[in-house]
This record gives sequence, structure tokens and C-alpha cells, in this order.
Amino acid sequence: MNKLLKVCLITLPLLLAQGCNDDDDDNIPVQVEPEASSTIVDVARNAGNFTTLVAALEATGLDDTLADTSQEFTVFAPTDDAFALLGEDTINGLLADTDTLSSILTYHVVSGSVNAEAAIGLAGTTVDTVNGGKVALSLNGESLLINTSTVTMTDIATDNGIIHVIDAVLMPIATAESAPTANIIETANQAGDFTTLLAALDEAGLTSALSDESAQFTVFAPTDAAFDAVGSKMINTLLANPEVLADILKQHVLMGAVDSVTAMSLNGQSAETLLGNSLPITINTETDMLMFGGANIVVKDIATTNGVIHVIDSVIVADVTLPESFGTIADVASENGNFTTLIAALGATGLDTLVADPTNTFTVFAPTDDAFAALGQDTIDALLADTDTLRDILLYHVVADASVLSDAAVAIANSENNKVEMANGDMAALSYVDSALFINDSAVTTANVTADNGVIHVLNKVIMPPTEVGTPTKTIATVATETDALSTLVTALQAADLVDTFNDTTKSFTVFAPTNAAFSKIPTDTLNALLADKDALTGVLTQHVLGAQVGSTDAFAANGKMVTTLAENMLSVNIVDFTNTTNAETDSIAYDADNARLVTGMADTTPGKTVYVFDNDLGESMSVCEDTCAATWPPVLGTADSIENIPGLSLIARADSTMQVAYLGRPLYTYSGDTAPGDENGQGVGNIWWQVSLSATSLQVAGSNVTTTDIYTSNGVVHLIDTVITTAQ
Repeated sequence: MNKLLKVCLITLPLLLAQGCNDDDDDNIPVQVEPEASSTIVDVARNAGNFTTLVAALEATGLDDTLADTSQEFTVFAPTDDAFALLGEDTINGLLADTDTLSSILTYHVVSGSVNAEAAIGLAGTTVDTVNGGKVALSLNGESLLINTSTVTMTDIATDNGIIHVIDAVLMPIATAESAPTANIIETANQAGDFTTLLAALDEAGLTSALSDESAQFTVFAPTDAAFDAVGSKMINTLLANPEVLADILKQHVLMGAVDSVTAMSLNGQSAETLLGNSLPITINTETDMLMFGGANIVVKDIATTNGVIHVIDSVIVADVTLPESFGTIADVASENGNFTTLIAALGATGLDTLVADPTNTFTVFAPTDDAFAALGQDTIDALLADTDTLRDILLYHVVADASVLSDAAVAIANSENNKVEMANGDMAALSYVDSALFINDSAVTTANVTADNGVIHVLNKVIMPPTEVGTPTKTIATVATETDALSTLVTALQAADLVDTFNDTTKSFTVFAPTNAAFSKIPTDTLNALLADKDALTGVLTQHVLGAQVGSTDAFAANGKMVTTLAENMLSVNIVDFTNTTNAETDSIAYDADNARLVTGMADTTPGKTVYVFDNDLGESMSVCEDTCAATWPPVLGTADSIENIPGLSLIARADSTMQVAYLGRPLYTYSGDTAPGDENGQGVGNIWWQVSLSATSLQVAGSNVTTTDIYTSNGVVHLIDTVITTAQ
């Protein structure tokens, strides 16, 4: 998000340029009023980056209104990029629904001319818009916010008013066709996604209070998924301690009905809760999310007869002291039975006495035995013999001198600086996506296992400290040339004349480098055609590159976000938790967490069978395993509905027109020699048949798995990926 508020007025020919004057004492730019040369519509049309806005105005007839020089308006104008965030389908739907579109557009318009200085003076308040609604004005550092959108350019003068440019489209509060008929409790019950909240309110004796229609309340309501993230053990403990539970729940309630726009105007301030403490109201300008007490408000303004509900994605514990568990972290881990490898590792390094000290406080992200087993026994044995390295790894799972409960971890994850310092001195990334908490690329499977001296969060994967950057002397191009697994990439770089670019040590890059195996998934004819088309090849290669050095920790921190490439397109960054994928009766493929591999799903006649890929398929557009081969290696068939459970699954047509399931472009098969679930007799047959092994979680860029991280060079960093990114996601 653009944090620059000190934007000086520009003349019309330089509409898209920005200039600054830092000589003012109040940190408010001095605006020099130029002669206006045309109307609001003329300026927007001539600027070139408001084509969607102009089209919307024309579709609704509002272009005539905003071209009327007998009136003055202030327009908060979303750019084309701001509209693009809505998605093409949404934009097309709005253009077809001119009533709704007109309401949205007039929500961006204020009567009269409100310049930047006046707008700054109004920060912390709401102002009326032409559509009858209100927008909130607030400050975030030097940035002026309209609702949750950032003003990126101010005071563009026109004959009939002022334009301020914003980076996201504003949405008015939805108006119900009729007044609400259900109170807060009844509304939550009808929604079906607040069963835990309702049970907790009942146990804490708060149900009757929030059913009282003689009073008005604002409830920040955690979903069932948000409560699940707290952990069943903690929920049960709270249910057994109703006074503590009541204090936690009261922190989710304000007296009076506070709609989202009013809350947005309070950005940077605090609100007093029913408990009597104050919690912060903030806007995360990275995500454009309104937050309360560190939790994201994911659904706003559910009207009821006695107030309003805002849905949040985590439970707010804040200052409430939780009931203590029994024993130290060492005791709890030992008694659990799922941490024998961790306990052995702590003992080998002498750290067992540290986590057993009741006078200290720790947060431990604890990998299970299964998580350690995924490293392989040879790796575990080597680490137990190298206690210095093992100690460093173990301390990287610990936050010292703090008991960081899940709500605090979620608040950090939702913040703009979502990293924490671990006990070994390195930083780790926290992220929270779809009500799942991650540290680096490991998922927290059970949160808030409390102990006398801290808290344990259970992990499904061992996290490794980041590689030290050091002082590398070889460039990206040199490292790629010297890496056998990147020879096809080097050939592509040469064909695109990009070798010199990645030898340039005056710049810094991040390269998501497809291996030879990744390129081999592309049909040979297609790959040869790509290598022969320099422009197309350059486009594909540059969308694997970021214009700055982004190490693995920063990549983990970007979970759930988009990054911009040298090709100026956007790539998705996601951490996929395969252990949290489904295996329903309609699923063709499932994830076997015990063996860390893909298997047939419940839709198959024999669920749980190991699936394989065939090296002879590489370079082909479809399976080449037919007839006798297909009898020995039956293809896994599926439908669009049967592959929705695991990211990366797709369908490829076979010669007989049946649809075969593929993972990252590679067709999947079972083996006739595997007679029972769990058999892996096909592994390595002919040195061309391989099972599909996947770690519990995986960092993915545009759907491609990152297989090796942090290969540092003198001009950036390289991460290896297993699939060529041909289409940005």
C-alpha cells in the first residue's frame, strides 16, 4: 500500500506524476491551486488509468452528473488496478446491475470540494456521501484512509470539484430490504457457524444479556473455525471456568451499535469493551482489513434487533489470564506421548532442563513424532550426533520469555510485520489463512496446550532455521550454470538473452527456478516452440522473478498474499497443508499423512492405494501408458468434482476420451501389484515408476511446490520449484 500522504497538487498534463514538499511544519503538504481546465469526468477520462471508473459512470449515466459545472463534488476515485482487485466477473456483474453500481459509485462522491487539508482535519470522523451513506476518514502514519482504502494522490483540481485517488473500491454498508426481526443470539443461531460461541455464551451466563432488546450491543463474533484454532483442550478448560470464559467473551462486546464505517473512523484508537478494558481498532493497509483486538473482521454489519454483529477470524484473549495447566512444558510433552523424539532431542542437547524450569516462560512450537519421522531416520541420527546443529534447530522452535497464545500469534500473523524472534536469534514467520495458523511452512495442528511455564503449539512439520546469507561471490546466472539440475533453465535464459541480466550485481533478484524435471513436464513440442519464441519465453521466465531478494522467511510471511514479478503480473504465495485436505466419498485422490504421499481417495474401489507417476509421460501432452501398460498400471480416473480437495490436481484426457487425474501435470496411476492399501510395490519399477511423496505442508508459488530454498548469490537468492509457471495465479 502507498504510505505517501504528502502529495502535492499537479497540473493536468502531469496528472499521473507526483511531487512532494517536505518543508511544512505540520506534515501536511502545501497545495498550490492551479487553474482547473476541465470537469471531473474529463480529467478521469484523460488520465488513462480510470477507464473502468469512466465506463461505470457512463453505464449508470452518472458521467453527466459529474460533468455538471453548476455543482461541486469531491470524488474518491479508484484506479483501474483498484477495480481489478474485484475480479472481472464482479465488474461485469456490476456493469449489468446499474442500480447497485450506481449506489457504489455515488458512495465514492461527497458534495462540495473537500481538499486534502480539510480531509486530514476530518480524520477520525465520518462524512456523508451522495448515496446517503457515510465514509470514514482516518490516518495511518502519513497515509489518509477512506474506509480501508489508501489515498495515493490528492487534490486533483477540476472545474467542478476535486479528485482524490484511492487504491481500492469502497463498498457501502448493505441495506436490508426490511428491518431485522431477530436479536443477536437468534441471528447467530440462524447463521449456523457460531455453535461454539453460543455454547460459550450460555455457559458464561451471557445469553440473556445479548437477547435483551431494550439495549444495543456490538458483538465481534468468532466463528467455529476461529474457536477450533484455539484448540479443544483450551475450549474445554474455559468451559470449565465460566468466570474466565465470561471475561474473554465480554472482550468481544461493546455497548451500543457500532457499524463498520464508524469503526473504521476509529482506526488507531481503542474501544472500551463490556469487560471494561480497551482494545485497539486498526486497519491493516497491507490487506485492507479492519481489525479489532488483533482479529480480522471478515464479515461486517450483520444487523439485528438489538445491535450489530461483525464476524472475526480469531478469539480475543488479550489481558485475560487463562487457567493454568498442570506441570511444566517438559512434563506436558512427556505425558502426551506424541513427542518422544522431541524429548530425546531436548535431552541430547541439555535443553530439557531449560523447558522444565518453572521460573522461566516459553512458547514452544512442538513437532510431533510423525513430524520428526518425515525427516528420515538417517537425518534424525545425524542430528542427535551433531548437538550444536540440533540445539540451533530446537531453539528455533522456541520463543523465550513469553507465553504467546494463539490469539496473540494470530494478531502478529495478521499484522504488517508478521515475524517473531526465536530463541536462537533467527526470525520466523507467522501467517493465518482460512483460520489456520502457520509458523514458517508448518501448520499448528493443536494450539494453546498450556503449561505452568508457558504454552505449546503442536506442529506437523519440523521447521529449519533460515540459511545464513553470508557473502556469496557467484551470480544467479553462474550458480544456475554450475547446477546440473538447472541446465534447461540456463538454455532458456540464453535463448531469451537474459544471462547478462542475472549476472548484473548492481541489482537484486529472487528467482523461483524450475528444475529440469519441472521443464520435462511440458510437452516436448510445446517446450521447443517456447524456446524458439523469444518474446513469449521472456514473459514466462520473468514471471519466475521478483525484483528484490526474498528469502524463505519472507516468502513464508507472504502466505496467502500476491507478489509482483518482473513480468509485472501477480503470483500467489500459499502454504498448503496437505494433512488438512479432505478424503470424502467423492474424492479420487487423498493425502496419506502417515506415509506422506498421495493415495487413491474414497471414490476409488480400493481407497488408500499408492499412486504413481510414469517417467515416459514426461514431454508428452497425455498418458502414453495404454493397452498392456494400462492393465498393469491402471490410470486413476476422475471428474472435476472429484479433484477439488487437493491443490494441484487436474484432469488430462486419455486416448479413449476418459479423464485421468494428474498432479501438477503428471498423470496418476495405481499398480496391479499393490493388493492392499499401503503397499508400494510399484516404487522404482524399471526406474521409471515413482510414488508421489509430499511433505505435510508445502510452500507453493502459483501452485508450484518450492522444493529447495535460500540458494544465496551475489545478486539475490534462488529457490527451486517443481513446476514451470506458465500461467500466473
